[in-house]
Amino acid sequence: MSTIAQYLAQQLSMAGISTVYGLPGGENVEILEAIRKQDIDFVLVRNESSACFMAAASARLTGIPGVAITTLGPGATNAYAGFAHAYLDRAPILLITAASDPSLAGRHSHQALDLEAIFRPVSKFTAEITADKAAAMVQAALHALMAGRPGPAHLSIHNDVALQSVGALPTPQFEGLPASPAKYDLKRLAKFFEDKYRPIIVVGLGLEPERPYAQLRQLAEKLGAPLIDSPKSKGALSADHPLFAGTLGLTASDPAYQILNESDCIIAVGFDVVELVKPWDQAQPLIWVANWDNDDPRIASDIELVGPVTEALAALARVDTQQHQGWGEARVAAFRREQGQSVVAAPQDGRVLPQAFLAALREGTADEVIITSDVGSHKIFAALSWPARRPNCYLVSNGLSAMGYGLSSAIAAAMVSRRQVVCITGDAGLAMVLGELGLLAELQLPVMVAVMNDSALDLIRSAQRRRERQAFGTEFRNPDFGMIARAYGLDYRRAETQEECAAAIDYGLATGKPLLIDVMIDPIGYPTTPR
Repeated sequence: MSTIAQYLAQQLSMAGISTVYGLPGGENVEILEAIRKQDIDFVLVRNESSACFMAAASARLTGIPGVAITTLGPGATNAYAGFAHAYLDRAPILLITAASDPSLAGRHSHQALDLEAIFRPVSKFTAEITADKAAAMVQAALHALMAGRPGPAHLSIHNDVALQSVGALPTPQFEGLPASPAKYDLKRLAKFFEDKYRPIIVVGLGLEPERPYAQLRQLAEKLGAPLIDSPKSKGALSADHPLFAGTLGLTASDPAYQILNESDCIIAVGFDVVELVKPWDQAQPLIWVANWDNDDPRIASDIELVGPVTEALAALARVDTQQHQGWGEARVAAFRREQGQSVVAAPQDGRVLPQAFLAALREGTADEVIITSDVGSHKIFAALSWPARRPNCYLVSNGLSAMGYGLSSAIAAAMVSRRQVVCITGDAGLAMVLGELGLLAELQLPVMVAVMNDSALDLIRSAQRRRERQAFGTEFRNPDFGMIARAYGLDYRRAETQEECAAAIDYGLATGKPLLIDVMIDPIGYPTTPR
């Protein structure tokens, strides 16, 4: 008879999980021992939220749920930002926390918190494992991760409970994709397009885990429909494709809204308004295509195709449609010319524009490079401007937009992909997880960390300036990042020009070792900076 700890570790292994991320406490030792004996690797992070960020990035790239472990009390609460990221960014991760000794309930309050109450608002399932229902709770948590819209689950367990026998075993219940309708109503779809001449496709994070990228491109070409992505679906259609029309979800006035507003119908594929800063208020007729129901929140739709996305896209591709002469590739080409006419001021001496850094990065790296972005002015700029040519090569916290995500996710991405990763982070975001540079140094992964150094919370400072307020509470002093890098045993390069950016990137690619690039940025190039 297995112990509960052994059963949990076995179930993780059966689900395909080979690595667990975490920062454990004394009450986790039995779970740690069980996963060790199950030959599951453990990555010791420096901050509990980092473990959740890493588990989420791993899940995105592998299609297998991620797992994180923390202790109870402060360990669990420190993980909250990362766990909330998984909730709003629809990441299937299981967080296993320690629990207080159940035999002391009501007479001992040290580090004791109601973890179910804490995690319930941001999880699909949460429970403290008890001996009599342990197996059922484990199965329910694993089932919740991928059932319907993906998301996180939470389990807590005490060492004494972990050592008890697991008891009766329920039949595992793993839910795959929802069944498709027996037959799509092609006549209804044809009726929908009867008077539509300017269709547009909007895609989102719900393209995972099915990854119907080929079918999506074929549908766009069949309809002659421009395609707009969201930050978490960048690369679903290559930025070089003549129908790619930009990215939505960063500001209330993203350029792509212009071409979206000119359309006369919308096909929303895997779309999730959790990514949008601007509330969704499009009036055009809309077809909803996703693996989950249109809810949380519900958006206005005329037809809903809930089920395997590949089948829905194939059905849409069988419908005959008409197109306005100036739409499709012609409109996208004109739109791109219009966007290319903006003029950016010259940077200050000793500073480089974000446009120059991004150009050097795109020119110097292969299409398969993975970009992870932290949150700040650089996130808005990069998500709008980075020309992604492959899917799942751009990772970002966008539903929650949590600072501290960039470095942690870069480490996990390099671990699971074994590819070159570039983390674009702000100086404030890096400060939140600076200790993870130590983990990067230990693992010696091919990760370049480009810190956008402007000594400010620039996005907030820009908001102050737009309101004609003084910069107050938004500027700070940075450490010597060169000394920080050397302290961790990392390579370091400082970049004040586009040429120095390119040289640093080339150096990092040539060595294949971790590198910290100190990009002395002039924020005048950010679209959010008041002119």
